[in-house]
Amino acid sequence: MDKKRWQGIGASSGYGAGETWILPAGFPVSAETPESTPGSLDIESQLARLAKAIEITDYDLAQFEEQVRSEKGEEVAQIFAAHRLLLGDPAFTGEMLLAIQNKRCLAEQAVRQVTHEAVTMLSALEDPYFRERVVDIQDVSRQLLQHLGAKGKEELRFPSAGHWVVVAEELTPALTISLPKDRVIAFIVRTGGKTSHAAILARTYGIPAVVGINSGWEELIEQPSVELDGDQGWISALSKADWEALKSKQTARHSTEQVSPGGIPLGITLAANIGSPSDISLIHRFKAQGVGLYRTEFLFMADTLPTEEEQVEAYAEVIAACFPSLTVIRTLDIGGDKRAPALALPDEKNPFLGVRALRLCFKRPELFETQLRAIWRASAAGPTAVMFPMISSLEELVKAKEYLEEARKAVIRQGHAIGSLQVGMMIEVPAAVWLAGKLARMVDFFSIGTNDLIQYALAVDRENSEVADLYQVYHPAVLGMIAQVVWAAKQADIWIGICGEAGGDDRLAPFFMGLGIDELSMAPGVLPKMRKALAGVDKNQVIREGVVDRILDCATAAEVVKILEAYRK
Repeated sequence: MDKKRWQGIGASSGYGAGETWILPAGFPVSAETPESTPGSLDIESQLARLAKAIEITDYDLAQFEEQVRSEKGEEVAQIFAAHRLLLGDPAFTGEMLLAIQNKRCLAEQAVRQVTHEAVTMLSALEDPYFRERVVDIQDVSRQLLQHLGAKGKEELRFPSAGHWVVVAEELTPALTISLPKDRVIAFIVRTGGKTSHAAILARTYGIPAVVGINSGWEELIEQPSVELDGDQGWISALSKADWEALKSKQTARHSTEQVSPGGIPLGITLAANIGSPSDISLIHRFKAQGVGLYRTEFLFMADTLPTEEEQVEAYAEVIAACFPSLTVIRTLDIGGDKRAPALALPDEKNPFLGVRALRLCFKRPELFETQLRAIWRASAAGPTAVMFPMISSLEELVKAKEYLEEARKAVIRQGHAIGSLQVGMMIEVPAAVWLAGKLARMVDFFSIGTNDLIQYALAVDRENSEVADLYQVYHPAVLGMIAQVVWAAKQADIWIGICGEAGGDDRLAPFFMGLGIDELSMAPGVLPKMRKALAGVDKNQVIREGVVDRILDCATAAEVVKILEAYRK
């Protein structure tokens, strides 16, 4: 008997098989909205209620955006930044306010009405990108309704044990992040496409996903067990006997196809970018060779500052879990663009060029000293490195190292055990590229933060959608600066890594291989794809054919891409 089979869109690479957990339709529950408008309605009161709901929702989203940015990186944070843009869109919340005034209706009714109209309009468009934004509109609408007086969110009761294939009519970003990813085998989502936010999050976490199931959904959600392929987009029902037979094979198959290192090619270390100890399971799942970027900002986003003991615990837990591989801890990298209540950071007209990262640490030495002491103490748990962000001068590096040495002495005086500590810095501003040869003599390693390097080198705000097309990782100037830093590191005999999003760009594998990059650090879920890309690169061929020199001779990003594409397998 043929297995029942469904076809969707492969949104996140990988194979998965398991029992299904069906996300309740319509979760989370919206506020109950009266069907009729009261006879006497205070319009000003309704306008004020909606304005307050918008304000609270924006604050919540801003907090979530910064928390996610510190833990998961810029791509995921931009999902919530987009939700905040919706709140400020006159065609969305502005229309809600007008509806209250013109139709004399309750705030809840205005939210529902405008949301319905927006969803109807976007659903009718042919462009899949705009159709996929329907979930974002509904998600923001639900939050507004909840702040307008919902009796409370329905509690999500994910099974307390076991591993599951999550099946959902739709999957909002906030809900996706809230799930215990180490126990999610795969996602099946009825709506969306490859650019949907659920798909982006699935790829970030390295969880196989199939979305956009056009037919047979009602029958699919009745299946107790399924298997799926996140590359080809198929889903197949599993009988009880099939599932029992697959149980013993599933782990081995998934490991072989997705995460088995199989020998890292030619000595390039593939490490993980993480944002908290909660990512330890992803480090192990995707066989990362240590942590190349441990973002510590999550500790500073709460209403109170972390104590030294809390920091020691958060750092040591990751260091011990990665042993004997290296854990690279970046010191606090935060500025006025982020909402961190305990830090009480002032608003700045241009926070990306203001008091942020190391500059903030120098102005608030008590923060810096406490963190450095905690890192020294945590280093006793295993191989550890400290990395200073946003250095633009030799003086800044000297000063940071002086603080580090004072922290070491203080920890020893207090009688704490310490380990050895590699000292490195990020290269993310053009001035550091120019000074790379001199800076290299003072550190054990460089790590290139490509996200900010591109932003500062090309004068492009990476959070501004209006100039998104100018933010180009393949820009010849960007690749030239990367090469310059690599050569400076090699000359000084220190190791060189990349921890920005470019580090996980498989198209750049031949370029990185040819340059002699020592480490690439990326979101854990991207590791299998990059590992496969590197395994397909013949370094001798890359060197023989002068790929790096040819790329550095290019005048446009298009020329660079053409060369790189010729080496993709």
